[in-house]
Amino acid sequence: MFAGDATSENQWHGTPASIDYGVFEPGIHSIVMDPDNSDHFYVAVSTAGVIETNDGGQSWHSSNRGMLMDYLPNPESEWGHDAHFVTRCPGQPNHLWQQNHCGVFYSDDSAQSWRKVSVPDAGVHFGFPIAADANDGRTAWVVPARADSERMAIGGGLFVARTTDGGQSWQSFRNGLPQQNAYDIVLRHGLDIAGDTLCFGSSTGNVYLSEDRGETWQCLGSNFPPVYSVRFG
Repeated sequence: MFAGDATSENQWHGTPASIDYGVFEPGIHSIVMDPDNSDHFYVAVSTAGVIETNDGGQSWHSSNRGMLMDYLPNPESEWGHDAHFVTRCPGQPNHLWQQNHCGVFYSDDSAQSWRKVSVPDAGVHFGFPIAADANDGRTAWVVPARADSERMAIGGGLFVARTTDGGQSWQSFRNGLPQQNAYDIVLRHGLDIAGDTLCFGSSTGNVYLSEDRGETWQCLGSNFPPVYSVRFG
């Protein structure tokens, strides 16, 4: 990981989080900035969890309290968590959301603690992307997948789930999305939100857009290569 002062000289320096080799699996995939303090931010690493710095990356500490790993002998270990993607509510930055290998997690205290808000019976558990509302920290969206060992849409039907109460309940939306023979997986950077509009792309080359907060969807194209990232300009 590198940091710079954003000047025209473009000089960058490595922080103590840097490593000498870059393997995909343990790489940093999420950088979550504090809108009020540029020296305070989080990174998420798929083999460690959420890591926080308060001094611009000079020192780091784990922010994994409350997270669980059902694949390790000690599910409550401080390190080793498989965070798939982490984001925060810009308008209420103490609210953070995380799609994890072991479920969906939510924090309303700036990642000092997390609580699991998955509802496996409703299909909300495994997946890769998560998006947070810009103003309401209790509202988020996920695009669930079946399981680690079966990376496809649940039951062959693609859906988006939304919570408006901090993960206490989830509502599923399927209108406009394929409900048979869907093998789409949405990767960690494949979902984005801008106001009431959401867009995601899938591993099978499909791109979908919603203009009503995820309740109905339209297909923008189905002949793309695998979509790794979707971002609004």
